[in-house]
Amino acid sequence: MGRITLYIQAFITYLVVDIGYQLAIGFSFFTHFIESAQLNFYIEPTGTGMALMLVFFTLIAVANVHLCILPAIAAKSVSMALKNGALLGTTAYATLGLTNGWSIGNFPLAFALTITLEGLFFSLITSGLTTWLHLRKQAL
Repeated sequence: MGRITLYIQAFITYLVVDIGYQLAIGFSFFTHFIESAQLNFYIEPTGTGMALMLVFFTLIAVANVHLCILPAIAAKSVSMALKNGALLGTTAYATLGLTNGWSIGNFPLAFALTITLEGLFFSLITSGLTTWLHLRKQAL
């Protein structure tokens, strides 16, 4: 499996995991936190916002491949992919959640922590699943 395939697989996995989570429970958490803190301005969907979201998904897929998946494939270790993915996701999302927590008045701490945990799981699943599929295919 070439790098382009890994990028595409990581992008699609991340997108499916994120959107699946948002549709299942994320949007209800999000709405609760935003409404209770009266932060209705926080996110207003726009064409620019959607484009930036796709840029983010591309960047996080590239980061997952380079920082988590490729090293784990070289070591033949799914557990390495899971650990590195968790660290990458936590760090990436904490830059949003924790920064909002200290810079936006009335931003709920629970929301900042929820955002950070989302990143942990999204990258953990993306890196782990992509690595596992690649190693499984190599073994066949």
